[in-house]
Amino acid sequence: MGKYVIGIDSGTSVVKSVLFDLSGNELFVSARPTPVFEPKFGWSEFDLETDWVEVAAGLKALIAQAQIDPGEVVGIGITGKCGGCSFLDQDLKPFRHGILWNDARCADLMDEWIANGKMAAVFKETANWLMTANYGLMLPWLKANEPETLARSVHFVTSNMYIAYKLTGNLTANGSDYFGVVGGDSHVSLKALELCGVPEFYDRFVPQTEPQQPVGVVTAAAAEATGLKAGIPVTSVGWDVTGCAAGVGDIHDGQVNIILGTSGVTTMVLPNFPNGDPMLGSTSTCNVPGKWLQMIAPLTGTPNSDWFVNNFTYEDKVKAKEQGISVYQLFDQEVERVGPGSYGVIYHPYMNAAGERAPFTDTAARGNFFGLSTRANRYAMLRAVYEGMAFSNKHCVDEYALAPVDIRLSGGGAKSPVWCQIFADIFNLPVSLVSGTEYGAKGGAWMAALSAGCFASQEEAVASFCQVDKVYQPIPENVAVYQELYPVYTAIPYALMDAWHARSAALKRLGIEG
Repeated sequence: MGKYVIGIDSGTSVVKSVLFDLSGNELFVSARPTPVFEPKFGWSEFDLETDWVEVAAGLKALIAQAQIDPGEVVGIGITGKCGGCSFLDQDLKPFRHGILWNDARCADLMDEWIANGKMAAVFKETANWLMTANYGLMLPWLKANEPETLARSVHFVTSNMYIAYKLTGNLTANGSDYFGVVGGDSHVSLKALELCGVPEFYDRFVPQTEPQQPVGVVTAAAAEATGLKAGIPVTSVGWDVTGCAAGVGDIHDGQVNIILGTSGVTTMVLPNFPNGDPMLGSTSTCNVPGKWLQMIAPLTGTPNSDWFVNNFTYEDKVKAKEQGISVYQLFDQEVERVGPGSYGVIYHPYMNAAGERAPFTDTAARGNFFGLSTRANRYAMLRAVYEGMAFSNKHCVDEYALAPVDIRLSGGGAKSPVWCQIFADIFNLPVSLVSGTEYGAKGGAWMAALSAGCFASQEEAVASFCQVDKVYQPIPENVAVYQELYPVYTAIPYALMDAWHARSAALKRLGIEG
């Protein structure tokens, strides 16, 4: 039996290769940036071949850094960004940039489908309120605006599918890769494509395997490119959201993972395909065969805090450097002094060009600070940003059919103890942090180890890989504050919708993007 397993996570702007031992300890991480292109305002694209080149280089660097015998690696699990679209030609090569999950070029088409009822019809078939870059919306847009791409495409893929293909020579998929157009039988739905007006492209979707089934082994050519040993089993886990849910140990009904990262994502494990109300969010096959993962994904991730930090905290960066601490440590100190409620300032984190998609969908939505007064210094405003993102996630979790039984927090924002406490207080539930930091890679890793026969069951694998390191308990006096403010937070966006649309119409007349 070998000693190690590798998880690969092809994220939005970085690809990571992570080495774990079979006790789930995160030993070494190789992270390599990948560019994101914005050819037009609101468009977001990436280069599929660059993802593979950087993964190959990252694997070589990982093995060199860890100084291990590649023959001691028992398996490789791959997860990555989905929700967008990528295309291969007849030679199985990418011929244009892939379209990322956060691309907004289909925003007008989304509004049209919502208005005419088509979105609701797609939801009834797939339990997916389509994202603006999902195949269900993007294929019709390409059919109307870029037909040459579809004429040349032989296969529609995701980044993790392509990486697995480059490693093994086998091109396969699972249901989570194509969420949005997958029906209750966990396979791409021809009916869904008919509803979207693109049934002729049904055969471009790659045949699926189960999420824990190896797709092949590392080829000799891939071994030379990566420094791996030929013959290592490769498991393509699929969508990085399902990988992260696995990485924090969510395998039981009602378990919730909140990813506080570039994309704001909440997920819950469900026992059945959720084909009822409410009509929002996305549904994917789960890391547990036979179960489903429902995702409600507001566009309210850490770009909100990044925006604030990048524009308003130069003085804090200088001060933190003088004190020899991280600027984020300084923020925690100052934000904690402000206290819950941020002196009455409430922030709505709708900063994305695509507006907001959950728990309501409105492409005209934009962020705002509400309740500013002269008492509101920048730390009160920063705390309001932290609270607003937690409120936004609660606004989504409240929409699930099941009540949450366990909340786990992951992503870069989970590194802030103050922010974690805010989440516990706003949800009035314990919030757990699981060991490690690279949860997408960890989910891929334990599933690869399981498929390689290193564990007898999922429970055994999760017990080794997903140990809880820290639990934040809600503080009653803080909970009382947030229970007063939460209804105010949820009322504001609905009161602003007419104004948002008036603003959007005015900007279009003026030729202003924003």
